[in-house]
Amino acid sequence: MEVIKDYQEFQKLIESELVCILATTHTCRVCHPIEIRLVDVMSAYPNVPLHKVFLEDVQEFQGQQLIFTVPTIVFYHEKKEILRESRFIDFDKIERLLNNFQ
Repeated sequence: MEVIKDYQEFQKLIESELVCILATTHTCRVCHPIEIRLVDVMSAYPNVPLHKVFLEDVQEFQGQQLIFTVPTIVFYHEKKEILRESRFIDFDKIERLLNNFQ
């Protein structure tokens, strides 16, 4: 999983077909098991890029994308947000979305 270092990098990433972004913080204890589960789910979909952004490092991301809690998983398709899951993550919903794009 690649880490997004600045907001401009994020804007270039979402131009592609389908992208998954995990928003987290360096101190989030809940985020680590969610990240492991997300990587496991996404391993079945190697064509979908998976990236992580630390909100302390890219504060503009938090403000521009309205991230109020972590962990937050957001899927973008051609610059548009198509799914957002925060705090209580529904992995079944994520898998249904990914199956629709295959």
